Amino acid sequence: MLTFEQPWLLLLLIPIGLLVFLTWRNMSLPFPRRQQVLILVCRLALFTLVICALAGAALARPVSRQAVVFVGDISDSTAPQRTFIEQWINNALQHKGNDDQVGIVAVGRNALVEQSVRTQIDFSHFESTPDTNFTDLAAGLRLAAAILPTDSMRRIVLLTDGQQNLGDALQEAQLLQQEGIRLDIVPLPTSQGAEARINGLDTPGELQTNERFLLHVNLFSTVAQHATLRLYLDQTLITQEAIDLVAGEQEVSFSLLAPPPGFHTFRVTLAAPQDTLLQNNVASTFVNVQGPPHVLVIEGQPGEGHNIVAALRATKINVTVGTSNDVPVTLDGLASYSAVVLADVPAVELGTARMQVLQAFVRDLGRGLVVSGGDNSYGVGGYAGTPLEETLPVSMEIPQHKDTPSIAVVLIVESLENDSAINVSKAAAKGVISLLTPRDQVGISDAYGSLIVPMQHVTNRAAIDHTIDTMNPDDPPSYMPDLVNAEQVLLHTDAKIKHVILLGDGDAYDNYFAQVTKMANEHITISTVETNASTFADFNTMQQIATWGKGRFYRADNPSTIPQILLKETQQAARRAIIEESFVPAIVGAHPILTGLGAVQILTGYVATTPKPAAQLVLISDQDDPVLAVWQYGLGRVAAWTSDALGEWTANWLRWSNAARWWANLVTWTLPSADSELNVNTQVVGGTGQLTVDLPPGSTAGAGGQQQVSVTIINPDLSKSTVTLQPTAPQRWQGSFPAEQVGAYLLQVTWQAKNGSANGSRLTSTTGLVVPYSPEYLDTGTNRGFLAQLAAADGGSLLGATDYTAAFAGNLQPVAAAIPIVFWLLVLAALLLPLDVALRRLSSLEFLAIGWQWLIAHLSPRASRLALQDVSNATGNALLGTVRSSREGRRNRVASLKTQSADNQRQKVSNTPKQASPQPPIEKAPPTHQEKGEKPVTQQETPVASKLLEAKRNREQAKTKRTE
Repeated sequence: MLTFEQPWLLLLLIPIGLLVFLTWRNMSLPFPRRQQVLILVCRLALFTLVICALAGAALARPVSRQAVVFVGDISDSTAPQRTFIEQWINNALQHKGNDDQVGIVAVGRNALVEQSVRTQIDFSHFESTPDTNFTDLAAGLRLAAAILPTDSMRRIVLLTDGQQNLGDALQEAQLLQQEGIRLDIVPLPTSQGAEARINGLDTPGELQTNERFLLHVNLFSTVAQHATLRLYLDQTLITQEAIDLVAGEQEVSFSLLAPPPGFHTFRVTLAAPQDTLLQNNVASTFVNVQGPPHVLVIEGQPGEGHNIVAALRATKINVTVGTSNDVPVTLDGLASYSAVVLADVPAVELGTARMQVLQAFVRDLGRGLVVSGGDNSYGVGGYAGTPLEETLPVSMEIPQHKDTPSIAVVLIVESLENDSAINVSKAAAKGVISLLTPRDQVGISDAYGSLIVPMQHVTNRAAIDHTIDTMNPDDPPSYMPDLVNAEQVLLHTDAKIKHVILLGDGDAYDNYFAQVTKMANEHITISTVETNASTFADFNTMQQIATWGKGRFYRADNPSTIPQILLKETQQAARRAIIEESFVPAIVGAHPILTGLGAVQILTGYVATTPKPAAQLVLISDQDDPVLAVWQYGLGRVAAWTSDALGEWTANWLRWSNAARWWANLVTWTLPSADSELNVNTQVVGGTGQLTVDLPPGSTAGAGGQQQVSVTIINPDLSKSTVTLQPTAPQRWQGSFPAEQVGAYLLQVTWQAKNGSANGSRLTSTTGLVVPYSPEYLDTGTNRGFLAQLAAADGGSLLGATDYTAAFAGNLQPVAAAIPIVFWLLVLAALLLPLDVALRRLSSLEFLAIGWQWLIAHLSPRASRLALQDVSNATGNALLGTVRSSREGRRNRVASLKTQSADNQRQKVSNTPKQASPQPPIEKAPPTHQEKGEKPVTQQETPVASKLLEAKRNREQAKTKRTE
């Protein structure tokens, strides 16, 4: 059967065929009728071949080979059956035909090609790693259909438990049937064993202080058994209850009193003796308790935030005091607070993870942050380059005052015997370079006793960084050569501050006391950063060098903390960021924080910083440096107080009668507005979070049509997205968002309406939802009913645990493979082209007979000699006849012209008076063909020559008449 890739191009045959026919009919060439018909047929055939080639002509022939793709469901719900899936595929491959092709696809939340479709396949187990937290069977079927070749009978064998929680496999199966692909399904054997789980947890989203409410827990068990439920508020166990589980679903309720105001998490865990999966034994939910704000005060050292805490408690604000370790490492743990205050807290103690949570706490949840200064804060606290610096309205860049002392630093970097640790050390060294100014000098040693980066002013940071990247630190037996070299180098500099930072593991033993003490007496201080010390002696060596060198000792067993330590140490050594002088802060402009305070008091110091372009300066020093800077960061507010809170630089300030009010104003300005009466309901269905927001009565009055409800979503990995809800009923808005990550999602809901030129109304609410475990652990067992429906939708069947031969059974729809013939059509068209030209240029068709005889001669070798002789004779006779015809035609034309000329002459003489004149000689007529013994040329033999001769005679006669 002939098929075409682009059959619509065949429509060109109609206009082109019509044009060829009309052109042929109007032809006036004097050819025989048979030759003219042959010209028409040849021209039509030529165009037909070209158009069929353009349309992608192909010959379809039936094929018997199969192409089978095995789709293995390797999501978490089928983890116990992974071995069964792999063994079933391997057993089925033993029944593959020699020409059959096989492919393998692994599917979870996404689908991956484990083995592409080919004849020879090598498979023992799955090596692909799709996301196993969800099951999207439709994705696996789509990918399998996409890699199946079209020139084979096609089949997909799906091995699954049928517990899909993403996509629609039933719809995909219907599409496979339309494409002629058979779907056979191997249901996985149901794992044996009892199972108990928590299906859900339900609480009111909004609570009031001291309100009593019910918390409902939905439980499921396959067998009756005794179990234990534990209930946690945030991270604290509040109750534990022994229960009797029944076979099936049941509900257990707890009567509870609302926790303190703020955002809280309730978590329930289930412990049952007969249980197969432990991942589904937990559930969590959020509640938002209305009441006075709750503030978390974090102190760098005990008592650093005492004055702030006293001022806040005096204004009836709930305060929790803690250290850096008390800052939650998850956003949902921090969401119960309205604001956080950092009182002289170094960045290294917070760590990157907690700083990122604080950043999202302000930016995405709209909460407040206050940072108070001190010896361990801002630049000297290692804030540079951290998420905390991004959150603050000031940067750690130090203003270049005229009296800023210069510094010379020698950084000694020992090999930490670990590639990743060495890379961290290099990054830390470059971080130190970034803190120094062109007035400063730096030298870097790779522990070989000399400087790989010679002592130089920091004017070409790129060149220094490049040298750091290429260095390969040594693991020296002694630090003495490097310490002596550092001493000599620093003594030859004119810097006011000279400092050495030694980074190593302490396993270089020597008598360092004399050398280090000598350097200290020369005002060269030494600080050490110990990491990966294997013995107490190593640890003690690094600590003693720092003590004798009048520097500081840092312990960094985690190499990732080294950069922050070195940044802090460099700032501490320079002390340039700390400005100690008496001044009265200047008020830049009116601000709510200054309400009711009057004249401010004297300060004796602060940490120098640089304001960011969008920051608002409230108080500045006599050198125009920020003392109090604020700004709006995302949805929240941040205040940066660069002086301290303990009294080191604020002794006069703390004796001020309005000191308590000052701290209260500063913190309360950052607090978010009280949550509105927005009623927000959330649930997770099939990996999608569904939101319903009900507006309070009267909230839409006067809003007109300009209303919007948007939700800012903070995912468990702290990524952020925004969803705009759509109205579905009066005062009700709904929407959805992907909830495919396991963990807590925090939602900031905002309703806004504009009326006229005013800003309009605005209501906000904070809530959240929790995906405690993957949906793979919610529905267990094999759903044979769904799998039977899925197979029936495609016309396939359910295969048994040992039906390996059915994977390559001959029950597939016949398929015809298309063999392209475009090349051969173009070859035929190329062969027809000279024939078409010959038919229109030659007056005889004898060349066709000659060509035919030549072809017969080559196809019949035994008669080739005789045929070739006949062809040669025929060719010679034809050529001789042609030559004779041409000569005879010329002779006849010459004789005719002469006869005509004589007749004209005689006629002219007869019309003139007679006079004596010599008689012209009588010319002898040329011999005729008969006289020569030649056969006369007939008109049938030379029709073209005769007509041409007759036309020439007519032209001669006309010329003669015009002459007369």
